[in-house]
Formats: sequence, structure tokens, C-alpha cells
Amino acid sequence: MRVSMVVTDLDGTLLDGQRRLSAADRATLEDLGRRGITRVVATGRSLFSARRVLGPDVPIDFLAHTSGAGIVSWPGQESLLARHMPGALSVLLAERLLALELDFMLHRAIPDNHHFFMHKSSRQNHDFDRRVELYAPYAAELRLSLLGREAMCQAVVIEPLTTLGRHAELALALPEFRLIRATSPLDHVSAWFEVFPEGVAKSSAAAWVRERMGNVVGSCVAVGNDYNDVDLLDWADLPFVVANAPEELRVRYPNVPSNEASGFSAAVRQALD
Repeated sequence: MRVSMVVTDLDGTLLDGQRRLSAADRATLEDLGRRGITRVVATGRSLFSARRVLGPDVPIDFLAHTSGAGIVSWPGQESLLARHMPGALSVLLAERLLALELDFMLHRAIPDNHHFFMHKSSRQNHDFDRRVELYAPYAAELRLSLLGREAMCQAVVIEPLTTLGRHAELALALPEFRLIRATSPLDHVSAWFEVFPEGVAKSSAAAWVRERMGNVVGSCVAVGNDYNDVDLLDWADLPFVVANAPEELRVRYPNVPSNEASGFSAAVRQALD
């Protein structure tokens, strides 16, 4: 079956450590366009954050941002899909996270989801502090009395260490929500747990694009590097992980070179061959 769509993660997969797109990977994206193959970037970044590293000339067709909660066309950046949680659900989420004494941000609805309310416990959490510093103009202290008046997008819980035990605890405490585990893109050690309303996932966004483009009979390629790509990799017909992915993922999926060595292009070559 011919390849009809390629979906790739962004940071640590398509971009190198300096958040640059290599000449080889740009050429591969351009070649996919000439072949009529749909090109999708699926990232945990918000649209605001993605625009910081993706110029309008990047040769892709769709951007699935915020782990699939939003989809825009590219380069026009027309909003095609945005998913939110109602105000009452965001209040419930905040109350549960407070009860667990977690450090978290609660983000406003798309397209303003780079704005967030934050809560920090008394413990040390340098990765949390760094993220707040990076987005200081858009951060505000959490006040439950202000919640419930508007829809929200997601919560981001930041734990100082990557622990599967905390992931399991959160999953039990938040059965009404979609929980996505990721490694911190800042210190590469801390665990980030993204909490969304049910139905939000990179794989769901990819399936939405596939249906929209009429590519349901073609094979889909997916390339990733971290735990938040697992649902996408499991959904794809031809999944690949770059060499800088955690060992747990490298033993589970076919491997290609790292993001520093244009692993995305190697994955596409294997899929087309």
C-alpha cells in the first residue's frame, strides 16, 4: 500500500538540539509534497510556542499542536480543530491536583493556551520554575474562584523526577481525563504529565487529518522520540523512533538515526522503499 501521510514529532525528532530543521529533512519534506503525500507535524507545543521554531516557509501541510488538541493548516495557519474542557471540569481537575499536592499549570483555551494559571508547592522543582520563567508574561497564580467561568485546554503537571509510579497514581486519580506522559524538553530529566479531556491525542489528530484528506486507504508513517508519541506510533502503519529516544521505545519500534543526523529522512526513505 502506498504511503499517503507522514506524521512527525517536532522537538527531538524533526528539529535538532538547536531547534533547527536540517537541509536534508527540509528536502525530504519538499519531496513528500511533490509526491502528493500529506505532511503533518504533531507536537506538544502550543500554537504560540510552535510559531517560535516553525517559520511559514516550513514545507508541511498541517500542524497538530498541543498534543493534538488543536489542528491548523500550514502555512495559512487556519484553525481547523480545537478541543477544550468545560469550566466545571477544569475546576474538578484543579481540585484533584491540589489534593495530590502537585506542581501544575492550568492552561486557557486555544488559541490562548500559552496563558496559564499556576500552583507550586513548597518543595524544590527547578524545571517547574524554569518553565514559569520562560512564560512569565503569560503566567498567573491559580485562584479557584476564577475557574469555571471559561473553558480551559489542559493541565501540565511537572515532577522533578521521571517516575512510573506517579504516572500510575495520576491515572487512578483522574479517570475522567486523558493523561499523556512526556520527558521534560527543558532539563530532559523531569516528568511532564499533560492532562486533557478524553479524546485528545496525537493519534486522534492524525486520524482526523487522514480522514479529511481522504487518505484512509494509504499507509501512514509516524516518527517520534518520546513517551508522548507512543499513541501515535501504535496507531501508525509504519512507526519509527530516532536513536535519541529512550531505550524502552527503541526496543519497541524500528530505529533510525538521531535527530542530529536527520533520522526523519532515514525513516521516510525506509517507508518509501
